Formats: sequence, C-alpha cells, structure tokens
Amino acid sequence: MEVSIALTLAACLVLLGNHLSGIAAERHRKRLSATDVQALQHSLEVLQFVQKHRGLGGQPDAAAQRLEVASHIDRLWQEWKGEENRPAMRALWQQIRRNPADFEPHCILIEQLLESIHVLELRLVFQGNPQVSGMCEACRALEDLGRLRGLAVRAANFEKCPLDMQIQMRYLCLRLTGPISGDSLRNLIEHLECNLIDAPRVSLAPAECYALITPIIDERLQGIRHSIA
Repeated sequence: MEVSIALTLAACLVLLGNHLSGIAAERHRKRLSATDVQALQHSLEVLQFVQKHRGLGGQPDAAAQRLEVASHIDRLWQEWKGEENRPAMRALWQQIRRNPADFEPHCILIEQLLESIHVLELRLVFQGNPQVSGMCEACRALEDLGRLRGLAVRAANFEKCPLDMQIQMRYLCLRLTGPISGDSLRNLIEHLECNLIDAPRVSLAPAECYALITPIIDERLQGIRHSIA
C-alpha cells in the first residue's frame, strides 16, 4: 500500500514538474517572440527612413528635410537593441550620413537591413508566428519601389535621363508591373516613362518624383506593418 502511494505521488510530481516546465517554456517563447516582433517593427522603421534619406539625397534643395530624417535615423540606431543591429551597419550609416547624395551605399545598407529582417522572420515563424511568413519578400518588393524613387529623383536633375539610370529604372518598372500591381502603380510607371525615363527632355522635378512615389511606398509599408500588429 505504502509503495503504491509513493509511486502515485512520484508520478504526480513528475506530471506537475512537466506541466510547470511547459508553462515556463511557453512564457519564455512568448518573451522571445515579443522581443523579436519589437525588433522587426524597429527594423522596418529603420528601412523606411533609410529609403527616405536615399530619396532626399538626390534633391539639392531638400537639405533641411534630409537632416531631419538623418537625425531620426540616429535615434533609431541608438534605440535598436539586439544582435540584428550590427556595428557594420551603424558604421556604414555614418559614412552615408557624411555623403547623403551617394546612392549605392544606401542600397548596400538596405540590403543588410533586409538580411536582418529575414533572420527575424525565420525566427518568428519557428517560434509559431506564421503571420510574418513572406515578410522579407514583401520588403524586397518594397525596395524595388524605394530604389526606383531614389533613381528617379536623381535622374530628374538632368535635362535627359542618363542611359545607365534609364536601364536600371526600366528593369525596376518591369519587376513592379504585373497583374496585381494595381492601377495607381501602373499609372505611376506610365507617368515616369513618358515624362522621365523615355522622355526626349525630362519634365519632372526631383521633388515631384519623390512626391509621386512616396505615397505608394508608405501605403505598402503600412500593409506590411499590419501583418505583425
């Protein structure tokens, strides 16, 4: 009888231990998940403002707005905690800050940000957050628009769109045009083709290009953010 009672108690203790261990593991998973979601949200904001800084870097008369965006990015770097905020990215940002008109360093930094977003996406999916699946792919499509904006702003500073920029923008327009691209994007691309990319003479100002493309970028970014809200 005593042996039976002892075995029963032991079994109950094992079950209780397993239950408490499961609760602790679930709490730990949720803490990790919440931390990664916060890091993902933060990285999306950094991505958004680095893209804006790149677009403003091609506008000679946008110095004040560019400095405001740069100051905001500085604060975001300081607030971003976690392994995804690599020292190399911050060092590259300081280089970009000193030379805001340089296009390619912005693109390199954004590629590094996309890699960080991909790592966070994979980790969150593994932790049981399937709603973030495809996040990095969506951000890469967003970067096609961001890159188009940066190039268009710079091309609008010339009397005729330079050939190398024409080639890059045509490629981006092909990537962006599709059955689900939407009327607003298709209309935008047609407008850019007629007045900038293929125009005998550029008829858009840099600020106009920025203003034309930015609302579509912001709308798409808002949709991405809603998927992790």
